[in-house]
Amino acid sequence: MKNLAFILIFILLSCKYDNKTNSLKKTQNSGNTETIKSNNKELKEIFLPYCFKIDTMPKSNYYQTKLDTFLSYHSIIKSNLSDVNRLFHKNTEDFVSDKQANFMHYPYEGKAFAISKLKINNNITAILFVYLFDSEMIQPRIEIQTFDHNQKNIDNLIIASTFSSECSGYRDFCISQKKIISINDYYYCGEIEYKNLYKYKINDIGKFIFSN
Repeated sequence: MKNLAFILIFILLSCKYDNKTNSLKKTQNSGNTETIKSNNKELKEIFLPYCFKIDTMPKSNYYQTKLDTFLSYHSIIKSNLSDVNRLFHKNTEDFVSDKQANFMHYPYEGKAFAISKLKINNNITAILFVYLFDSEMIQPRIEIQTFDHNQKNIDNLIIASTFSSECSGYRDFCISQKKIISINDYYYCGEIEYKNLYKYKINDIGKFIFSN
């Protein structure tokens, strides 16, 4: 009878130990999962079709002058990944002539932040960068830049911007599933007013090909 009692006590203690061990394993696994999630800082990928529209009547006065306000309005988070941000290729020349929109013809040399990526194919990736450019007037801008698998820059295109001074204007865009970027350009200055549409196809080697 005593032996039976000892056996039952031993079984109960063993079950408690196993439960504690399993509980500890679950806790450790849960902790590892959270660590992995919190350390997952990969750049957000966009899926096509994708559009970005400038707000011409923003509620905040800082929409144009504060980069974080501009991004927050569009629910965009800038990257703090230095190895990605450093890929930004400076001094992009705009595709619109100086006479049409001279406010776009100030090549940028400062710091930019990556905001998203777009996979073109297995060898080419496009990255969207944002920056706040201040030269006579403040302009939030978005550029799309393509890179090969060695992170070598291939091509650059300014696809979104806004400004307001004596004259005003803005630029926004859509990217179709066929990887065609449709860029709308608006300009207002006194009695002068125009809207132009420009289309660029992203080809298989990462070049932006004018296709109007």
